[in-house]
Amino acid sequence: MVQPSAEPQDWERTLEGLHFPLSLVEFMKRAREVGGVDSEVHGVIGRLQRDSYDSLDQLTQEIREIYAADGVAADKLPL
Repeated sequence: MVQPSAEPQDWERTLEGLHFPLSLVEFMKRAREVGGVDSEVHGVIGRLQRDSYDSLDQLTQEIREIYAADGVAADKLPL
């Protein structure tokens, strides 16, 4: 089973204060502005498929799906 290197705090800091609807471009910019997060966060963001997100739930669901596709167990997800 794969273990993610990013911690929940990395994702909390990256997702904090987002306003929806949110474009992927805006989210990528915001993530770059947040310093000190694990590089895995940026790698996962780079794999997001949608151009925009209507809600935090929609965004986090896609992030969880990426982790699951990589073999991370549901109880090991960092968000």
